[in-house]
Amino acid sequence: MSDPLTGVWCAALTPMHDDLSVDPAAMVAHHQWLLGNGCDGVAVLGTTGEANSFAIAERLAVIEAAANSGIARQRLLIGTGCCAAPDTVALTRAALDAGFDQILMLPPFYYKGVGDDGLFAAYDQVIQQVADDRMRIVVYDFPKMTGLEIGTELLVRLHRAYPETVVGVKDSSGNWDDMRAVAEAIPGFRTFAGTEQYLLPTLRAGGAGCISATANVTARLCQRVYAAHLAGDGAGADTAQETATAVRLMLQAYPGIPSLKEIMAGHTGRAGWRNMRPPMLPLAADQVASLDRDQADLGFNLAAAA
Repeated sequence: MSDPLTGVWCAALTPMHDDLSVDPAAMVAHHQWLLGNGCDGVAVLGTTGEANSFAIAERLAVIEAAANSGIARQRLLIGTGCCAAPDTVALTRAALDAGFDQILMLPPFYYKGVGDDGLFAAYDQVIQQVADDRMRIVVYDFPKMTGLEIGTELLVRLHRAYPETVVGVKDSSGNWDDMRAVAEAIPGFRTFAGTEQYLLPTLRAGGAGCISATANVTARLCQRVYAAHLAGDGAGADTAQETATAVRLMLQAYPGIPSLKEIMAGHTGRAGWRNMRPPMLPLAADQVASLDRDQADLGFNLAAAA
């Protein structure tokens, strides 16, 4: 890739031991598997990775394991956003010190109704305190989880203030009109759809691609969309998008992390994939059966897709 921050990116799951500590060896193996099965890059320590269930020390250990993985730094995007600015600064500095300049950053999400001025000030504070020209921030907009809206005007403002630092957004709002508005308002900005459902429309609007949770299992389907788009095969891209969208819509009817970990457990035969930190819990037996039926009805099989 000429620009590493483009294409199909996965918001990676985090494998855990039975005591619910992070399994770094399994984590690295999963990142390598994703990169070998359709992903252009992997987002580490995001929502799907259960980052907000980890202590700062645990997140630092994940960054260290990623740094020692042998995976090219530009193929990883490290999540560092926390409610407390000093934690965000510490994690961001640790990522930069480990050679990762691509940062996925949530806003401080506990206080609601703070407005654009407050959110701008929060990002501005972190950027000023980190004070490192290497840093390239992809703003993480996930209103369902944060209760905050990061709109086009705020992103334009941040990019104007820090054009070499605030370089993109992961838009997990599910609102296509918002994604299109950002892609059109800031040419060259890396607008990533938070779902592969909008991968092709985002690319056609000038965006960068997708960073998707379900790409843990759908990356090959997503890559077919991206490859056809790059090749100028509009009809092929449309057909591939229809398939990817159908699988995404099927999967998102189930609890996200539990269902994805269940599919990985079934694919690998490794029961440990079902480990996750409360409040997340493994799927109940009837949910597993329903998920299996829905996959079969769509003709989706991870072994075939990978």
